[in-house]
Amino acid sequence: MAPPAVSPPGPLLTFTRTALVLPYAVLLAALLLAVTVVTPPGWLASRAAAAEDPVVLVQLDDVDPLIAGPGVEVRLTGSITNAGPAPVAVDSIRVSTAYRGLDTRGEVQRWASEGLDPTPILLGEDGIGATVMPGSRVRFFVDIPPDALDPGFQFATLPVRIDVTAQAGAGGEEPPPLPGGELRTFLPWQAAEADQFNPVDIAWVAPLTLPAGEDLVDPDESTRDAAWDPVIGPASRTAALLDGLADTSATFMIDPALLNPLNPVASLTEVVVLPGADGPESEPTPQAPETPPAATAEPAPTGQESSRGSDDSGGGATGGDGSDGTTGDDAVGTADSSAGADSGPIAPDEAETTSVSPEDPLETPEPVIPPTPVTMLQSVQGLRQRIAELPQDRVWWLPVGDTDTGALLELDAAPESIAALVARPPAQPLPTPGRTDMAWPLGPGFDNADVQTLRAVWAQAGGATGADRATGADAADARLHGLILPSAALADSPLTERAVRQHASGSLLIGYDERLSGLAAAGGPEGDGRTVQRFLAETMAIYQEQPAMDRSTVVAIPRSVAPTAATLQALTEAVDSAPWLTDTSVEDLMASADGDDPVAVRPVEAQDPATGVRTAATTGDLTAYSLPGASPLTSERITRVEDVRSDVVAATEVVPGTEEARETWLRALDQQYSARWRQGGEQWAEPVETAAGLATEVLTGVRINPTTINFLADEGVIRITVVNELPLPVEGLRMTVSPGNARLRILAQPEPITIGPESRATVQFRARAVAAGQVPLNTSLSTPNGTPVGEMEKTQVRVQPTGVWIYWLLGGVAGVILVLGLVRALRPSRGPKSTPHSKETPGSDLETT
Repeated sequence: MAPPAVSPPGPLLTFTRTALVLPYAVLLAALLLAVTVVTPPGWLASRAAAAEDPVVLVQLDDVDPLIAGPGVEVRLTGSITNAGPAPVAVDSIRVSTAYRGLDTRGEVQRWASEGLDPTPILLGEDGIGATVMPGSRVRFFVDIPPDALDPGFQFATLPVRIDVTAQAGAGGEEPPPLPGGELRTFLPWQAAEADQFNPVDIAWVAPLTLPAGEDLVDPDESTRDAAWDPVIGPASRTAALLDGLADTSATFMIDPALLNPLNPVASLTEVVVLPGADGPESEPTPQAPETPPAATAEPAPTGQESSRGSDDSGGGATGGDGSDGTTGDDAVGTADSSAGADSGPIAPDEAETTSVSPEDPLETPEPVIPPTPVTMLQSVQGLRQRIAELPQDRVWWLPVGDTDTGALLELDAAPESIAALVARPPAQPLPTPGRTDMAWPLGPGFDNADVQTLRAVWAQAGGATGADRATGADAADARLHGLILPSAALADSPLTERAVRQHASGSLLIGYDERLSGLAAAGGPEGDGRTVQRFLAETMAIYQEQPAMDRSTVVAIPRSVAPTAATLQALTEAVDSAPWLTDTSVEDLMASADGDDPVAVRPVEAQDPATGVRTAATTGDLTAYSLPGASPLTSERITRVEDVRSDVVAATEVVPGTEEARETWLRALDQQYSARWRQGGEQWAEPVETAAGLATEVLTGVRINPTTINFLADEGVIRITVVNELPLPVEGLRMTVSPGNARLRILAQPEPITIGPESRATVQFRARAVAAGQVPLNTSLSTPNGTPVGEMEKTQVRVQPTGVWIYWLLGGVAGVILVLGLVRALRPSRGPKSTPHSKETPGSDLETT
């Protein structure tokens, strides 16, 4: 049955539906219009931003001056960045505090990590009043008037909170804070005179070492040069440490390998020049510069940021250094704070083009010549000169390659094995003598037994780089003068005392403050003006622990970080401005430690796997310094390195002209024991396998030609063919011949073999047959140190001594001849028949058979 037909709606029904919908549409439009008119500017954008969960990043660039005091105006300079996907309507930046001194290191840590205490005292405000677009940044300047602070303390560290607030709603309610728009920092307060302080001595130690990475010893020259430039170039970590600590009494612990870039090869064919072949073209060697090369100036940024402000009371256009409104490549737009309203959105960075005309319209500007890149050789020479200019007592030399003595001790390596690495001499003379009797082991489990072992290591090695032995000093007189350890390893209380203490063994223990050292190398969120303020807060808390006592602290920058020169300079300037600190050297601290009561080394707490920092045992203990990464060294890997070392030596022993290549790779393998691999252990195996490939090419390139030999003598010479498939000559190869049974005796092993490139040679040796039969002759090749070359071959020898069958044969032949002679002799003689026609011819014999 067909479904019933459905009639289309009639005109009356259509009109009724339209009449019902139209009033609702008009009402909705009116409501939207009312909201648009009544809502203050930026409110919708703010709500939209909140719905999108925006991320506002606050950065503190500078506090000037660093320390507040009575009648002192303080300016806080920073920026906020919209890192979210939606525009953010910003109302103002507010700075507040509480009159509560952070007198202990535990209080400083809790404020930095938790910040739960309120800060009800408003110190200053900067009204932004602008919508910040995604990816844009806006600067702020907050001035704290001279009379705004009066905590009533002689000296203290005040907690400071910086809040970013959204634009207020229609009812004039308090502007809500923006998500992520809070930053906590510190403001030291000083009302006492500078001479009333008993300052804490502070010394700096900076390691100039290599980073982890296989590219530093890559056989490809371009890859290797690219890896070395950020290590020793003008913009390197090494240059930053030297520049940032130039005006201090800092001590530099230097890895000599930093001054001797290695140039290993992947194949010995690259270094062997065959007779008659053209050698590599000689290139002119650039002359050494008389002074270290200056850093190449970076091109000007394409972006430009606009700064706010008008007068010197708080609106001056200043940058992070207080000089101008630019901070490098960050482009920022802001609104005039005096307007108090939304002055339009702040767009992301845009390039700005500026036209500059010469003063003389007829004069044409000269073309810009790009700077010449600094070569690796120039960088090395410049670095050597800078180190040579340092005072000798501020230069301490590490073992070549910065041997990870801590990891080797954990693996129970023998002292003589560690001493062999510690004593490895540098490839070139050091630019300045310095000290070689200091050690900086890594690892959390260091104890008193390890101190004794390291003393034995240094005595056997003759000091780092074998310096004492090189000068002819008796190795027994070499001693380990001092060790650098975390202060937690030698502190008998959570309070900071003297940084250098005497150990019962006679060596000095130099304890570095882990938290201060971590701050000196701060990066990421802490890599801004907060670093300096946190550093001052920590040192103020150290001073407040025991103000009347003479104490000291050491800042040892971790090997694994790359602080900027600007950060280090800011920290050292903060030390100069703080009356509770005084700059000194580690040498001075060691000199003052003589005669102290000895202390023992205690194991430090283990690293927290969740946070990557050391756990605190007591309130105020050091907690912010990340422990070094785990060493990639294991017993199996050490065995692998030593096997490859033996193979490299073996391969280069039989290929003439490869002495330099061998020495280079041995140094590279030594550096597989370096502490730098704690930074990137996943790349550890690559240099080892590259060296193994170089050795394998030679050790598998020569073979014995299989054959079968018939030995038909009691004693004689056997000849075997050896094939050299390498494009290199091989000399000094040794062949070992061993018969598989007693039917054959080898009288003397073959002489050493020399074979030309891609050719073959016949090797001979004398043997004696004992009995007839088949003899499998095991033949193998090896280098002078016994490393096998190629595969062992089984040459089949068919032995048949002449002392058995030859006499039977000769006896049989003699018997036959005797029988034939007897038969002939016993046969009756028959004379010739005479005939009448016969005629005798005189002078001739006639024989008939």
